[in-house]
Amino acid sequence: MNPEQNSSPASKPRGLNDCAKIIRPHSVMIQFVGKRMTWGFDWSLLNYFVLKANPDCHDPKVEPAEELIFYFPAAKVTLLGWRLDLMLEHIATHSIARVWRSRREPAEQNMEVARISEVFVLPYEYDVLAEHTPTESPSASQQDRP
Repeated sequence: MNPEQNSSPASKPRGLNDCAKIIRPHSVMIQFVGKRMTWGFDWSLLNYFVLKANPDCHDPKVEPAEELIFYFPAAKVTLLGWRLDLMLEHIATHSIARVWRSRREPAEQNMEVARISEVFVLPYEYDVLAEHTPTESPSASQQDRP
């Protein structure tokens, strides 16, 4: 799935550039495009969000300086990047339909626009990834027993 296919000049408001798709007046869901999966959450289920300095950042010129965390009942979603404060208005109005990692390197970045370097989704109870991992057949596991 290529997030660039879902973007258009009209969906790129000033300050977000190539890391978010905006829908006016608002979106019902927000999608987070990770390296292996795309996760979707209903905006109405957002409990709260937190924007803070990235505690693992030692050099903001090459490492993401900010951390934006979304708390949903089913999962915690963390975005790492720069100038994530520029997303706050769009979060408040639920106009972000999709976010993904920026394609540019930190050295190429314009610090007047938000850039997302990583997207992490941590489900609270149900392990969705377990559905997509190969499992042993029952006969194979029984053969291994003494």
